[in-house]
Order: sequence, then structure tokens, then C-alpha cells
Amino acid sequence: MSRKSAHASHQQLPRATRVVEQSIGEICAAAVLHVRVGGKPVCDEAFGRRIPDGDAVTTDSIFDLASLTKIFVGTALLALHDDRRIALDDRIINVLPEFAGLDQRRSQVTYRHALTHTSGLPAHVNFRDELGASAVIARVSSTPLSAAPGASVIYSDLGFMLAGEAIARISSVALNEALRVLVCEPLELSDTFYRPQPDVMARVVCTEHDAWRNRLLRGEVHDENCWAMGGVAGHAGIFGTAADVARIAEMYRLGGAVGSHRTLLRPSANAAIREQARGSDERRGLAWALKASDKHSSGSRFSSHSYGHTGYTGTSVWVDPTRELTVVLLTNRVFYSREPEPIRALRAAVHDAIVEDLE
Repeated sequence: MSRKSAHASHQQLPRATRVVEQSIGEICAAAVLHVRVGGKPVCDEAFGRRIPDGDAVTTDSIFDLASLTKIFVGTALLALHDDRRIALDDRIINVLPEFAGLDQRRSQVTYRHALTHTSGLPAHVNFRDELGASAVIARVSSTPLSAAPGASVIYSDLGFMLAGEAIARISSVALNEALRVLVCEPLELSDTFYRPQPDVMARVVCTEHDAWRNRLLRGEVHDENCWAMGGVAGHAGIFGTAADVARIAEMYRLGGAVGSHRTLLRPSANAAIREQARGSDERRGLAWALKASDKHSSGSRFSSHSYGHTGYTGTSVWVDPTRELTVVLLTNRVFYSREPEPIRALRAAVHDAIVEDLE
């Protein structure tokens, strides 16, 4: 980013950039703030360093996106639906028969349940000591349900693990290859991938000094269950840039196409950002979270039509379609702390400041 454009970003969004700048060294060690209005970037700012005592973060820096992976996986499932290779209400056991088990309720779990976090699977189970993706999927497939399918919203990584495995089996290729063909190529995402290769490693931002693995994680997935699966999973594992995250979010705002490139049919894209399930202070689309209250990370000023997602490492994307506003904030907040409140407060403050700056 040129000095001139960086200065323009600070002028246009002075409150927001100041909030992020002040978080460096306290809440996160690195950050990129990317903001678009009507599809046009109005802010593209980088803060901090990629690694301690290393190069400064640039706007094309690559972050571990953590649960933002679910957006890409959800998009792949919707693309398969548009190609008539699945229906959202198909039962997962049609592709993963091992998931059936002894609990008859499991046979009722559908892709829609997985995408809306209403499968009944528990929120989290630690599989990090399993050896390989097949072993993890076997464990997921035998994990007891916490609730009846469709009865409640339980944010669950496990449902997306199954969704990722289903995509791979339906596509007859590995999940990373399936997502490249179904999502990344149609959207022209050149900096979105699992397992960053050496040619891009200089742009990758570290996440944290991991006590369990006893090393600084850089280009190695932070999520331990994904790590046990070889770095490729349906719930986590994708690395990417803020611009690429903004592009997939904009695709949904624009009804499935960006420019002349269509990724999803309009009905599928629109359904994904409409309410499909509701829980306690929680509304779910298809892979997307919808704003339910001012307690959410999009702050108090985004409209009730807003949709977005967050990632454990410190990543987030929120879109307010009424303002044609897309905000991507990528950080490595786990570098300093895994406590949820500091990053939640930062996200809310940044989104509120952006609206104040623009209005």
C-alpha cells in the first residue's frame, strides 16, 4: 500500500484505525483492517509485525483464518447443492454411513443441520491425540449427540468436520482440492488455501507460542483438531488475506456473483444470509451468523440485517448490507491471550468506530 493511500485511509476512518493501532502490543501483535463500501475499498491498513522482531505486517499478509474456514466450506456445500449433487435436506449418513451409530436420531442429521449448527452434536471435543483425518472422523462419527437434530442451536465444530468430509467424498478429491475448484477459482481467490507453502511463508503472520507443541506457530494451523487431521478440515485450517475474505463476503451481499464471475445461484446466496435457525441471543444462516443483539462482535451500530463470522485466532468479517459495508479484521490475538473478552470488545469498538467515521 502506498503512503498516499495509507494516509487516505487514516483520514477517512481515523477512529477505527486508531482503535486497531492502540490494540497492537496489548490485544494482538498484528492486524489488518480492510473495509469496503459499495464494493470499493475505503480502508486497507496493516499494523504490527508478522513475527516478533520481524518484518512489518503488510495488507497482503496471510493469517490463520480459524473458523472463518466454515464460510468457505459452507460455500462449497452450497455450490454442490446448486450443481444438484446434493440437497441441503439430504441426510449426512447417505455419504457418511459410519455416522449412523446406535442413536436413531443421528440418521436424521442433514447438511442444513450442520450449516446452521442444529445437528445436536456437542460444541467441542478434543481429538488432538488422534492420528490422522480418518481417525478423527471416526471419533466424530461416534460422538453422542447433545440434543435432537433441529431442536436447538449448539455452535459445533463437529458438524463442519462432517461437512468437510462429505464434500471430499462427493467430489472424489481431498477437501483442499474440492474447495479450490468449487470456491477459490470461481471467486479468483489467489491467497486462500490450507497449509501455506514455502513460497508464501514470508507473508504469513504467526499465531502464538503454543505450549502444547512447544514452538511458535507460523503457517501451521492453530486449531488442534485440524492439526490432528493434517491441517485440512471443514471447521478450521484455511489461511488467507483480508482482501480474499472480503471478496467471499461481498459475493453473498451481491447475490452469488462478484463482477462477471458467479459462484452461487442467487437463491442459495440469499438463503445463506437469511435466518434459518434461532437460539438464545443467536441467529443462524447457512454457515453465517446473523446479528442478534448489540452484544455481538459487530457492535451496536450495524443493522439487524448484518451477517458475519469470527475465528478463534482473532479473525472476523461482518457485512451490513443496508450500508453496503463490508469489514474484515484479521488479528493474531492468541499471541497474547485466549481470553474472549478483549478481542470481543476490540471487534465491537472497531465496527462502531467505522460507522461513526463513515456517517
